[in-house]
Amino acid sequence: MPAASLQYDCRSSTDWYALSARHDAFRLRWDQPTGRGWEACYRLAPGLWLRTLDLEQASGCLPAWIPGNHLTLAAMLDGTTCLEAPEGAAFELSGDRLLCSHRRQGTAFRDHCLEPGRYLMVLLILDPERLRQPPFGLTADDLAAFAPGIDDERCLPLDTALHRCLRDMVSPPVDPRRLPLYLQAKSSEFLCLLLSSPTLVSPAPRVAPRDRQALEAARRRLLADLARPPRLTELSRDIGMSESKLKQRFREYHGQSLSDCLHQARLREAERLLGDDRLSIARVAEALGYEHPANFTTAFKREFGLTPRDYRKRQRLAP
Repeated sequence: MPAASLQYDCRSSTDWYALSARHDAFRLRWDQPTGRGWEACYRLAPGLWLRTLDLEQASGCLPAWIPGNHLTLAAMLDGTTCLEAPEGAAFELSGDRLLCSHRRQGTAFRDHCLEPGRYLMVLLILDPERLRQPPFGLTADDLAAFAPGIDDERCLPLDTALHRCLRDMVSPPVDPRRLPLYLQAKSSEFLCLLLSSPTLVSPAPRVAPRDRQALEAARRRLLADLARPPRLTELSRDIGMSESKLKQRFREYHGQSLSDCLHQARLREAERLLGDDRLSIARVAEALGYEHPANFTTAFKREFGLTPRDYRKRQRLAP
């Protein structure tokens, strides 16, 4: 797989798929009212593609197209967007979720940018049969637990390890000559981490449209203010669902509990805030809703293996 030196202008949402039949690596230049930037595409192995879409000042509704007979895994690393399926189901992506889509035929989605500005999406597109081959070797039952049903979508939590793995693919710290090998290794690492997730212990739940809307609203409400999240009683009242049902269905649908969802979102935001040297560690802790900085330090070190102070020092030294 060569570096993506071939360049083309993007004219439609299906350009990348047409070019993938002819090239193993290429870039598409976006210059549209909805966003300007670059899309990079790499064939990492037979039946496995990596796409990154990096736009500045994205806004409005972007075209999105998902190929048929493949699993598409999509995550936002910067920005917030909402992918709307033709059937009307909508999935908000903002850095803490991975959308898994399995379509029988190529399908056009509507991609609504919820916050104008930087837009960075990473997608892995793979033939499900690829997961039945080494190094994964999944069985049919394994695939049923991992993949949504045909013509359906499923959201999974994107924990910090998975998030960092995707970040490494977007900003690979290697010589360009080693890029193909690096991306192949990172994609395998990502899939192995994902397949080892405790979330994948049962088939994807079938959720009624009304409950799906309520559970999406519950997540948005929970993460709207990380410093002052709503109590369970408030959240239950706001979305019109009993507390016990909310806790159970939230875990089934989102793949994690309410508290784990909030915890992971706080840690991802902590990484971003620690990049601003003007903010003290105590101020970062306060902005994330930690009553004491020591509690923040303990939670951060448990997740990243470094204290916030040491993490900040390492980031300063990074190339």
